[in-house]
Amino acid sequence: MPPETTSIVDDPTQDVEDHPQIRDVNEEHEKSLSPIEKFCKAIADATGAPLALFLAILFQVGWVILGIATHFDPYPFVFLLTVSNIIQLILIFIIAVAEKQQSEHAELRAEADHENISRLLHHQEVQEELLLRLASQTQIDVTDIKRALAQLMKAA
Repeated sequence: MPPETTSIVDDPTQDVEDHPQIRDVNEEHEKSLSPIEKFCKAIADATGAPLALFLAILFQVGWVILGIATHFDPYPFVFLLTVSNIIQLILIFIIAVAEKQQSEHAELRAEADHENISRLLHHQEVQEELLLRLASQTQIDVTDIKRALAQLMKAA
């Protein structure tokens, strides 16, 4: 929910430059992570990198060549498959934790964006009202401007 703001039109004693600070949702999210979640995020980020893919391919090709040459792990490479499956099972949960954190971060960013946009729209409405009051006090015809604003409000 956006914080309640009072309009300068409603409260002329309010300072025009008195704006609430914009939240740093990235910092908020980072502070909310536990050490385990930070660790999972780091592993998920590292395993999602092209270098990790290259190293995994290189490791498996090297293992196959070594297994064939030395008969350490001959075809069908049972030990390689077992080790790969265990690593994959562990990474599934690590990546799931990291994805959950990314989802929560995205939700936090969306809420902050909504608050900021609401604040900007309110600020714009106050400016429009002030400009219309100034125009009325200087006896400028503002009927066409009011009509355009009414059409904009209908379109929204």
